[in-house]
Amino acid sequence: MPFDGLVLHKVLKEIKDNIVGDRIKNIYQPIKSQVLIQFSQSFVLLSLKSPSYVILLSQKPNVPIQPANFAQFLRKKIRNGRVINVEQLGLDRIGFFEIESYDQENSTMRKYKLFFELMGRNSNVILVNEDNKVEESLKRVYKKFRPIIPGVKYLPYYDDSQINILEVNIENIENIDYDRLMGFSKKSTGFLKEIGIQRAVKDLKKPYLFYFKEGNTYDFSAITPNNFKYEGLKPSEALLKVFQERANQSRLLEIKRDLEKRVKSEIDRLEKTKEQILQDLNEEKNLMDLEKKGELLQTYLYKIKKGERYFTVTDWNTGEEVTIEIDPLLSPTQNLEKLYKNIKRTKSKVEHAKKRIKKVNNELEYYNQLFETISSAEEIETLIEIKEEMKDIGLISENKKSKRERKVKTTFRKFNYKGFEILVGKNNKQNDELTRSAAQADIWLHTHEIPGSHTIIKSSGKEIPEEVIDYAAKIAATFSKAKMSSNVAVDYTQRKNVWKPKGAKPGMWLYKNYETIIVEPFREIPEKP
Repeated sequence: MPFDGLVLHKVLKEIKDNIVGDRIKNIYQPIKSQVLIQFSQSFVLLSLKSPSYVILLSQKPNVPIQPANFAQFLRKKIRNGRVINVEQLGLDRIGFFEIESYDQENSTMRKYKLFFELMGRNSNVILVNEDNKVEESLKRVYKKFRPIIPGVKYLPYYDDSQINILEVNIENIENIDYDRLMGFSKKSTGFLKEIGIQRAVKDLKKPYLFYFKEGNTYDFSAITPNNFKYEGLKPSEALLKVFQERANQSRLLEIKRDLEKRVKSEIDRLEKTKEQILQDLNEEKNLMDLEKKGELLQTYLYKIKKGERYFTVTDWNTGEEVTIEIDPLLSPTQNLEKLYKNIKRTKSKVEHAKKRIKKVNNELEYYNQLFETISSAEEIETLIEIKEEMKDIGLISENKKSKRERKVKTTFRKFNYKGFEILVGKNNKQNDELTRSAAQADIWLHTHEIPGSHTIIKSSGKEIPEEVIDYAAKIAATFSKAKMSSNVAVDYTQRKNVWKPKGAKPGMWLYKNYETIIVEPFREIPEKP
């Protein structure tokens, strides 16, 4: 999201059309790094927090009741002042509002320039008087080569030796040094190389920004973003949409990380439990040996002498000698009792482990499936539904605040291919709903023994061609844990062959009479109809 000099050029044109001739009603600092100027019908927000930007707003954002020091100073100097001009220095990320304000102390009109330098961590807002001296700045700078403190002469951080494509003769530009172009970010330079200077100049004269989507990220550009679908929006509208999308994406990632952490903790716990159960099951290998030793010990009990540590006898079945370790402090009968207790305890442990391993495997399958639904979620609403599911199973405790949370209901992912509708669940509850509501003749698909979404091809009374099944299988693989893999196995069958076991957790179904197809997941999600 480069807020470069080209974007500033268009943003300032919109601001200029709205505030020149208007008076400043008030000045605020929503946060330490921002300055908000209120006009009669609009607001201008100057933000130095990365990314630094300026934007025209129609509504007032939240501001603290008590103004910060810089806002108080600006109120004293330019509140009620009239904006007489808005300018940008070339195509650089520097501009100013020229303001005419009445000085009550001296009973005279004075002119100020409120400069804004949008230079990343060096960004600043500086009030300069008619003598071109700094009155005050949002950030004071004490560097020797360019101090920004009250009373010093203001020197804008501006290199006028760079090329401004709006001021040069385009026809004479040959062998362009792209590094010397003013106002171009790396992304804008990339677009320029594709569309050419003449097209870029025409684009800069258009009153809108190009709003487009790159992958899963929304962005804006002052010149045509070649190879991307875009729409032209007013600069303020484009900026707000991108900022909102970024804020939503940030919140999405925050919620996703929290839910993934909870599920991963449960998976780790179950994996440790499974490891212990497998160790118990492994003891079954020793049972036959223990039972044989028990038989031999019972048969030759009369030959054991108290105090012996080892007792060797011949196995009548194999003819081999078998050495049995015994406790010299116990009598032969007590040793036999100890051995049979060990056999009984091991049998009990193995039987219990056999019962537990199936349950733990089912739990692991469910939580891996749950983790995949979180990982593949693209909307906050989908994550909220998953959070509700986690509350239902007790993985998240429900408090008074969570009970008041807005319940949401999202729709299935929908695709269309060769006239057939393909539906994909976004989470386990949707998987349940999708499969339950499918017609018996619909085709149900799922990655083979891999966590993924339920996928349905709606038959609508027609025979479903193999190429449609192949396409739907690719969709199913794309919305699974194997989405980055190759040669993914996907099972498919008619919906009538799929059922949910009694008491099974959300999204957990069984199926029979299926066929398996090997497909490559889509690297980019197909466009929805």
